[in-house]
Amino acid sequence: MTTSATARNADPSRWRRAWVQVHLWLGLTLGVVGALIGLSGSVLVYDHEIDEVLNPQRYAITAAHHALAFDDYAQRAAKALGEDARPTGIRLPNQDDAPVIVFARAGNGPFQRAYLDPGTGRVLDTATGQDWLGVLHSFHESLMLREYNGREIVGVVGVAMLVSSLSGLYLWWPARGARASFAFRRGRTLSRNLHYTFGFWGMVVLAALSFTGAVIAFPDAARSAASWFGAVSSSARGVRSTSDAGGPAIGADEAVAIARALYPRAEPVGIGLPVGPRGAFRVNLREAGDTDSRSATVVFVDPRSRAVLFRADQASRSAADRFLAWQRPVHEGSMGGSVWRALVFAGGLSPALLMATGLPMWLASRRRKRVVRVRPAMAALADD
Repeated sequence: MTTSATARNADPSRWRRAWVQVHLWLGLTLGVVGALIGLSGSVLVYDHEIDEVLNPQRYAITAAHHALAFDDYAQRAAKALGEDARPTGIRLPNQDDAPVIVFARAGNGPFQRAYLDPGTGRVLDTATGQDWLGVLHSFHESLMLREYNGREIVGVVGVAMLVSSLSGLYLWWPARGARASFAFRRGRTLSRNLHYTFGFWGMVVLAALSFTGAVIAFPDAARSAASWFGAVSSSARGVRSTSDAGGPAIGADEAVAIARALYPRAEPVGIGLPVGPRGAFRVNLREAGDTDSRSATVVFVDPRSRAVLFRADQASRSAADRFLAWQRPVHEGSMGGSVWRALVFAGGLSPALLMATGLPMWLASRRRKRVVRVRPAMAALADD
């Protein structure tokens, strides 16, 4: 018998039992971590709104548009955060009620933040990175284990959740009629109804979040895989200054001017500041018609030679580049408007719900198996 014939004649119940075990043990092991990551992700979908309620002083701005030099914002933030704080980036407001946020770091410590009024440059508040927002971001991205491959661990959990969601669909699909499977069914326990019904409806979103999370965690592997389907542009992650010349380096404002000379109609939305002797400016620009939450145009500028080290924009991106660029907005819920945002919020809750409903199902199954094993033994004792 050929291999293909053997595969066709394989007992379907054996495959089903195997996938039941895969689905079960993924849920009982990595599913615990996945549930916590999902819950933190749901909160982060609305982090701006929650932060504004908890810390209204950070959003007490006088003007929506920045009026000061970028270097001025960085200097004011550094002064407020302390002498050891080194500014690493500036995020400009993307909403009318948002402040300028300067990110900074002292040594290898957590990233700190300073919130400034765009109109006056006044420091509205500071955060050490140990506040709820910083801790939640750190947990969601790396389980607060960034120095110990935490990001990769989160990626592995994402792969496990993807397998779990797809295997759940496989286990759901063949055994039920469509009408009974899409809604609650009489005769089932509440936990089973919740697990089957919400498991199906949440599968698509959970699979998308798991897939995009794994892509974000393993960017190099994702780029290699995408290159199988189309051209992938060179990565900006390795861009470094090539200038050995001494002398003073340019500031953020001059770097932005160099970038805007290439894209006169674009507006800056963020500036990454040089870190280390080979660091470069990263200027993110939003061109007219760019509606993505994350701007598609980026320019890297050498701080000493003033040379443009790398640039990318919407026009130069290949289909594979655009696919890779979509992963983070899809994962964060910032692509697709309020509907997708709400679905991402619900998708983040689904691992905890599926685990909470799946555990009683598993315990009930164990009890039934124990009863089946005990009954023959009891019958034998009765016969004696």
